[in-house]
Amino acid sequence: MADDKKIIFSMVGVSKTIQQTQKQVLKNIYLSFFYGAKIGIIGLNGSGKSTLLKIIAGLDQSYQGNVVFAPGYSVGYLPQEPQLDDDKTVCQVVEEGVQYIVDALAEYEEINNKFGLPEYYENEDKMN
Repeated sequence: MADDKKIIFSMVGVSKTIQQTQKQVLKNIYLSFFYGAKIGIIGLNGSGKSTLLKIIAGLDQSYQGNVVFAPGYSVGYLPQEPQLDDDKTVCQVVEEGVQYIVDALAEYEEINNKFGLPEYYENEDKMN
């Protein structure tokens, strides 16, 4: 089966009731996602969008019905109001999330700066 026809996630008959208020926010939901699909979830405030996403991401286990992932696939969840470290700036938090890129850029900058130093550009071994 081609990857674009492979179902990697299914939700079968999922319902969710908020225990404190007894409000049913999801009722008998059926979903399937194909590999590579781009989805959007829209609805009014309080209609269950965040709850649905938390169930899809595996963060909410208190529902009725079945949620199935194909082996080797998972979903991440970025909350609408993430809890950030108060001791860090927004820039520091973002850099921490992409640290491997920050490290690669720092290494690139270090190498680039060495090209301008006579001890490097005059030494063939160091240039290599």
